[in-house]
Amino acid sequence: MLDIGGWEFLVVAFVLIMVVGPKELPRMLRSFTQFTRQMRKMAREFTDGMNQIATDAEVAELKKAMDKAKDGDLDELADAIDPGGEVGESVRDLKNAVDKDAAAEDMKEIGGLASEAGKDIAEDATRDEGAPEKAAVPAKKPAKKAARKKS
Repeated sequence: MLDIGGWEFLVVAFVLIMVVGPKELPRMLRSFTQFTRQMRKMAREFTDGMNQIATDAEVAELKKAMDKAKDGDLDELADAIDPGGEVGESVRDLKNAVDKDAAAEDMKEIGGLASEAGKDIAEDATRDEGAPEKAAVPAKKPAKKAARKKS
């Protein structure tokens, strides 16, 4: 704490004995040590109090953010997690890339289905060319129930 060497300590002790006197020196040193203890205790309590206030403030902010998140307001929570927006931007870029890949896969699949359908139509058309055409048979009309009841 104080950088006092052996010679400096002897000078301070000599001055104390001359100023205070040998009879009063033990009582004065006792009161000085009590004063020092009280000052250290007050400093410790002050530091602990300030730390407690800081902790309470952080907990209050956290509780407030959690309540807002429960209510569905996630903007403040997102700002606390990613204040610059870099993570959100990279997630959006990744989502867009995945959506583009999915759209390209869908287009390939649709193109493949269209190609297969075209081949099936072409095969059906070549098979039906050699077969004679069937005459259309008229459909029978259903008999009316009311006519049967009268007869």
